[in-house]
Amino acid sequence: MADELLIFEQTIEALFLRALAGRLKPDCKARLREAGLDVDQKLKPAYAFQSWMTFLRIATEELYADLPVDEGAFKLGELYIEGFRETMLGRAVLSLLRVLGPRRALGRATQSFRAGNNYTESRLTELGASQFELWMNEVGALPSFTAGIIHAGLRVAGAQNIRVEPMDHDGHGCTYRISWKEASVSSSVLGSGDSKASKRAGSINSL
Repeated sequence: MADELLIFEQTIEALFLRALAGRLKPDCKARLREAGLDVDQKLKPAYAFQSWMTFLRIATEELYADLPVDEGAFKLGELYIEGFRETMLGRAVLSLLRVLGPRRALGRATQSFRAGNNYTESRLTELGASQFELWMNEVGALPSFTAGIIHAGLRVAGAQNIRVEPMDHDGHGCTYRISWKEASVSSSVLGSGDSKASKRAGSINSL
């Protein structure tokens, strides 16, 4: 793992400039700017991991003030995928996941997350048919944000009735208990009409 944990520019772009475009109120922008992220200026090539965690905390508190932090962070993770697929890199990564299917998509979690940072390591353990444990080394203080990313990514890869449960979080790494059912071809198409409904159901079941 790298000595200094870094989040790359494209990750910040996907969430704060794409997914949250038009949703950041002036007070939120001011808090982010004070923390080191000015969304109205050119982004830096990379940001420190702890700064990224602060940005996520601020966005969660501002956008989902009426929800528990874990639930808000989960929804923010799902939104990240929405913004990620609007980037050139994101379109390529998510198109690959759709071809690979859920199991193989989980198997390449390290490569997928490394598209946006320099530190992710993961380990996948199969428990049964469509039941896995995925350990990830650095998810910071908001493991449910990563759970939301995994949930939305699996939906892109063709899964439905998805459950992603954070377990054994030690402040750095976390093990996620994951299960799903295979979706039909029509419902696995990225951007299908029932995606919002499945997202709401998944958010409730996964937290």
